[in-house]
Amino acid sequence: MMRSTLVAPPSVEPVSVAEAKVQAVIEHDEHDDMLSRLIMAARQEAEQLTGRALITQTWQQRGNTHGGAVELRRWPALEVVSVSDSRGELPTTEWAAQLGESPVVEPVDRFEGVVTVVYKAGYGTEPEAVPAPIRQWILATAASLYEHRERAVSGTITSKHDFLDGLLDTYVVQPV
Repeated sequence: MMRSTLVAPPSVEPVSVAEAKVQAVIEHDEHDDMLSRLIMAARQEAEQLTGRALITQTWQQRGNTHGGAVELRRWPALEVVSVSDSRGELPTTEWAAQLGESPVVEPVDRFEGVVTVVYKAGYGTEPEAVPAPIRQWILATAASLYEHRERAVSGTITSKHDFLDGLLDTYVVQPV
């Protein structure tokens, strides 16, 4: 079983507080800190639903591969920082990486014992690099969370906006 751990989170969010204020029609600065938290929560949910890293971040994946390849869990993979197994950190001549979509790290011969791969994933360091449908989903989700701050809303008729969830559909990771 492979475990993934976030080593270094993204340095910025895919959408700004100013963009979220426009989406939620907020004209004051009193809730900017709350909006920042809601944007982060929406981004994390989008990443969880899609299996992607949106803004560049560093991940560690660790587990036993029984000598075989390691399929990286966060897409798109940008760079493999290091690979190690029970022998220690391995030189780049001992493994090969396929980056981008369907990223994988393969041993030249075989990995021994527990394998640890540290890698960077995301669309880049700029919010504009994140696909527009994902950014729009984050904006709509943050605005909805702002509008409905309680855990449950009672006494109202609600309907789900299925179109919004569909914005993420084409970005969901489909491992091979």
